Amino acid sequence: MKIREIICVFIAVSVFLTVGCGEREFTPPEDGLVTQEMAERYVEVSLALTKIIEDQVVKLAEFREKHDVSSSLTEFNDEEYKEKHPAVMAAWDTIQVVWNKKQDSVYNELGMREEEWNWIAGAIITHKNNEIRQFIISEFERVKTEADSLPPQTTDSN
Repeated sequence: MKIREIICVFIAVSVFLTVGCGEREFTPPEDGLVTQEMAERYVEVSLALTKIIEDQVVKLAEFREKHDVSSSLTEFNDEEYKEKHPAVMAAWDTIQVVWNKKQDSVYNELGMREEEWNWIAGAIITHKNNEIRQFIISEFERVKTEADSLPPQTTDSN
């Protein structure tokens, strides 16, 4: 996945999956500038979110196959379907609860509120944050290069 695609995925995910974490509020800086420290945490959180998103993609594929639902999950908008398939709907609810807990955990463990992550995602596209955006992109590229240089992981059944 390209760096720009990863950033787009994060922005899309933040729009669709809004779960609060913690009690403190995030207040964007008045000057609208993303600091180096914010950018570093943004990268760290983004990489952790990428990992749980990749895991979630696998779980969603397994769920869709097991319950024979479409990739768009349009069945879930149909009241008749929901009534006829309560076990499927319960399984879906469980998937959502688990996702929310994982997402919450990432934000909490790495000390960033989702609102801050969302703000940074929007702020880095502004001209005044061009330098910090380039830093973030270079960090994503560095991590990808490091990951690509690692030998493939194998599982040992012994």
